[in-house]
Amino acid sequence: MQSQPSQSPGASTNANASASAPAPVLDVEQAEAALVEHYPRLVRLAYLVLPPSLGRNRRVLTAHALTQRALPRGRKSGTAVAIPSQQRGGGPHLRDPGYAYVRLQVVRGALDAGLPLTWKALPRRAQLPPLLPQVRGLRLFPRAGGADELALDQRLAKLSGPARAAYVLRGLEGLDDAGVCTVLTAAGCDDVDDALDEADEVEARYALLASPEFDPCSLQARPTDLMRRRQHMKAAGVAALATLVCGALLGMPGEGWGPDGAAAPPYARNPAAQAALDPGQLTVATTSAWKRSARTDFSVWPARGNLTGDRELLRRALAVWARPGGTVQVSATPGTPS
Repeated sequence: MQSQPSQSPGASTNANASASAPAPVLDVEQAEAALVEHYPRLVRLAYLVLPPSLGRNRRVLTAHALTQRALPRGRKSGTAVAIPSQQRGGGPHLRDPGYAYVRLQVVRGALDAGLPLTWKALPRRAQLPPLLPQVRGLRLFPRAGGADELALDQRLAKLSGPARAAYVLRGLEGLDDAGVCTVLTAAGCDDVDDALDEADEVEARYALLASPEFDPCSLQARPTDLMRRRQHMKAAGVAALATLVCGALLGMPGEGWGPDGAAAPPYARNPAAQAALDPGQLTVATTSAWKRSARTDFSVWPARGNLTGDRELLRRALAVWARPGGTVQVSATPGTPS
């Protein structure tokens, strides 16, 4: 802890020097190859950086989702993608531009997932439950480790997201402070020095990061709350049945929104109005009634056409005539009832 002040200036100097160098480029195919080859390592990195408050099941699924979304979107194969300069030490994978790019996306997504939701800003994609992958009816979590792994997980849970990422990048990736500063700065961290100082407060037990306790690719499965799930299924079934019954009742003829009642307000439903809906009680004028009648209106004019016997059409017409709704325009000769 006493050597940290002497490390920070050197880390900043190295970071500035590496930032001034030309940024390497990569093809999307190169990034995809790095993602497939180092998928377990990247998922473990995301799992360790994610806040433990998410719970082990959601933490596992989110780690896989963030890793699977690490590839560039909307870019065709062969397009160059600029990435920030990375630490050149360590294993061969650390010097691979494709791995450096997808690792940066994983760290950035894991840090975003740890941000609290607020009403002042729209949630970021990483803050929401992942759409894929999804597991129904099971809870997945890594195999349990020993007391040392549990103590380290509890200690990391008390760190901020950037500090937890700094610790994991040091221990799992083998980056020095310059490399950690480069990755965190590119991931959008505002105060990298504070993150490094906070990470220094945790004992450097980096070998434990490779434990099965933190391996989200080697999982155990257990059922969810069976009683609660059964209650939810029953409630969903009752709600679906009630929706079907209400829809059937509203669509029945003569009741609700059927063709016989579409124009009828509720207060107009009385025995006289119901009797007026029977097409069989209609009086049909004879073909010669207009010749002998003193009236010259439609009451004595014979009905003609192919639809004179269409009882459904006549019933709908009678419903509008006997029980006009608010959308029906009614006109009458002055001095006569409508």
